[in-house]
Amino acid sequence: RRASCAAARRRRGGSRLAPSSVQQRAATGAMAQNIPALLNHLDAHRESSTLSLAYASIADEGTVEVAKFARDNPFVKYLDLRGNNIQAKGITALANAIKLNRSLRSLNLKWNAVGRDPAGVVALADVLKSNLTIGHVDLRNNRINNVGARSLGEMLKVNTTISHLDLSWNDLGVDGGLALLEGLKHNSTLIDCQLSGSKVGEETLHEVAFLLRRNRAAAAYKASPNDTGAQVAAADPQTSHIAGGGPGANAGARSRDLQAGPLGGGGGGVGFTPGAKAPQGAISRAQWTAKDSSSLMLRLMMKEREQVLPEDKLFYQQVAEHIDKLLLESGKHKQGRTDGEEREKLSTTGFVEREQRYTKEIRQTEEALQKAIFDKEKLQKDMANKTVELKRLNEGNAEAIRESVALQEQATAEEQQLRKELREIIQSKRDLQDKLALSQKDLELLNQENERLRHHVKAFQRDVNEILT
Repeated sequence: RRASCAAARRRRGGSRLAPSSVQQRAATGAMAQNIPALLNHLDAHRESSTLSLAYASIADEGTVEVAKFARDNPFVKYLDLRGNNIQAKGITALANAIKLNRSLRSLNLKWNAVGRDPAGVVALADVLKSNLTIGHVDLRNNRINNVGARSLGEMLKVNTTISHLDLSWNDLGVDGGLALLEGLKHNSTLIDCQLSGSKVGEETLHEVAFLLRRNRAAAAYKASPNDTGAQVAAADPQTSHIAGGGPGANAGARSRDLQAGPLGGGGGGVGFTPGAKAPQGAISRAQWTAKDSSSLMLRLMMKEREQVLPEDKLFYQQVAEHIDKLLLESGKHKQGRTDGEEREKLSTTGFVEREQRYTKEIRQTEEALQKAIFDKEKLQKDMANKTVELKRLNEGNAEAIRESVALQEQATAEEQQLRKELREIIQSKRDLQDKLALSQKDLELLNQENERLRHHVKAFQRDVNEILT
């Protein structure tokens, strides 16, 4: 009925559809056929932590259903919707769902069309401003322009949870890059921001890279303030203000270091002359940790910003990037070692648990065997007693047989009489059964008639309601 109403409206409009509209209608019809399969898939993964619908062609209509699913789902943590031609309508519905969701950690939206209408990016950015759970957002190749970049820059100013943001292959432009840079200057949690192919300009890329290194170093610095490297960095006036580091910070310290020379050629730098005696409080190689490396990188970053000559700035930038890569590789190796130890612990724990379980089962089996032997002996004694009793019963049975022969003759006459009465009762029973079968058949017909009338009344009521509405 709804379809017929829609067709009537199209006929009244009398407008001729363009080829793109026809394709869109065809895609919508195909999507309508996929909605039941999508709902079944969502229902099957209702308690799963990962929901992947990559390249499923769900479009905006399917995204609306996914948004309803994710809105109140407390289990889903990783949502993968890449390659689904999601536009403003779908992303707006998803943003409303994210506003109520408290479990989502990662959102993958690459290879969609979220930025075709800036309203979609604006809706997503507004929700991410106050979101406290999502740490990874992938918006690669989403046709986001400088308008969407401004919304994302405003989001970065206040968001405190996103650590990884991918905006590669979007048409951000120089203005969009500057808007992101302005937001990143006020952000201290983003440690990875991919901008490949976004045309933001080389200078903006360098500024973004500097701010990301600042955030990574600041995160390591704040993670362990009592660490030896952190204490050394805090004692140095050049790095004690790292929370406010970056372009334009601590100009007085820069001018003092410019007079002192690169890497602290004067008395207050972080460098030292080869062969000179290590200053008091210096950290030995055996005590050197990743936090100490982060502290050193902080100093190098400040030096990079304080240099005047381009070759000096390039040198410090390369050194800082090299240390940053080493720290990332070290973190990966440590994570791998931790994962290996965890797997070994799990496998060892499982082996010990199996051994304990098998030992317990063997003990239980032995106890059950002892109990079975005891029960066998008891049953053998009972069998002997029962044999004696059986002999006595056989003798009593012979006596009873003799008595039964006498009683049988007496019972024969009674039996003839009873058989006659039984035949009469059986005949009466058959008559009653026939009457009962007829009554049941009449009852079935009445029930069928009642059911048909009930359906007829419901259909009549539904038609009345539709007419009224």
